[in-house]
Amino acid sequence: MKNKKNLFKKFELKILETIYKIQFSQKYLMDIYHPEDLMRCPIHFCLGQELLASCLSPFLRKKDFILSHHRSHAYYLSKGCPLDGMVSEFYGKKSGSNFGLAGSQELSFSKLNFYSGTILSGMFSIALGTSFSQKFLKSNNISITVIGDGGMEEGIVYETLNLASLHKLPIIFICENNRFSVHTSMKERTLSTKFKKKIEAFDIEYHHIKSNNLKDIFDNIHRCVQSVRSKSKPIFVEFETFRIAGHVGPENDDEEFHYRDEDIARWKNKDLFQDHLKKIKFKDKKILQQKFKKIENDVKHAVTKAKKDKFLNFEESKKLNFVKSFSKKIKKFDTQKVNFYGGQQETKLKPY
Repeated sequence: MKNKKNLFKKFELKILETIYKIQFSQKYLMDIYHPEDLMRCPIHFCLGQELLASCLSPFLRKKDFILSHHRSHAYYLSKGCPLDGMVSEFYGKKSGSNFGLAGSQELSFSKLNFYSGTILSGMFSIALGTSFSQKFLKSNNISITVIGDGGMEEGIVYETLNLASLHKLPIIFICENNRFSVHTSMKERTLSTKFKKKIEAFDIEYHHIKSNNLKDIFDNIHRCVQSVRSKSKPIFVEFETFRIAGHVGPENDDEEFHYRDEDIARWKNKDLFQDHLKKIKFKDKKILQQKFKKIENDVKHAVTKAKKDKFLNFEESKKLNFVKSFSKKIKKFDTQKVNFYGGQQETKLKPY
């Protein structure tokens, strides 16, 4: 227990710094999104869902993969991807992490193996490929893939869990459970709201993190990372959380639809970040105050820079979208051996 305590203390300030970076960037961008109307994409803000990603951050290696759902900003920043690249991406600028071509829902940074996708649970299945490669190459790196509770209702999730278990792949499956898919609660969507039995049916180890204590979250995710690296077997983590932001954009859809009043009342007085800040030593608070001020300046500077930066022109975008380069491991491509004969009579459907 002493070693665990010391490990948390070692990373405590860095975790709190990461949480603040995520929180402040989300709040600031939400505040300016509509007064400006300059950001070039719809944005799924992750305010309220930053704790697990921040606690995961100290254990991530450069070559680990993170494959996230569309509410991805916390994991992007926790992986160490550039803040200014994220902001510029939202403004659609050439300096964005994807040259302004992907926006928020497919925010990625290939240099650090971070990818997100808008197709529901799509990145969940892609983790099979990255983790199989990691195991095949004996790299000791792992893949982490993230979905929400709504994504758990997609069929591809269970095909992915089956193959991950069968091939003993080094994946951490994370489900951020905020109990709502857009505006629809779990109780309205499914008879079974418990994931444990579903996961264990595939012989996959299941962890449920619902603690209000930052150290507990840290210790839980640390055990999971250690286990997947050492055993090369998948683990599934369900994390109970609550997004403060609306489903998409800065608008307060709670005021309009009142679809989760009970949840708001239950989470209203829970601020795990502020609760933890109250407990740290005075000298550490002084250090954090300086770091927090720098984060605020960095976010504001990133916005100012993004507005001044140039857009990618059309010819440049074509070169990025049609890249003719392949891995050096690919020696040749199979040629077409079966001819396709066109000209068949078209099938026309008739009305009943």
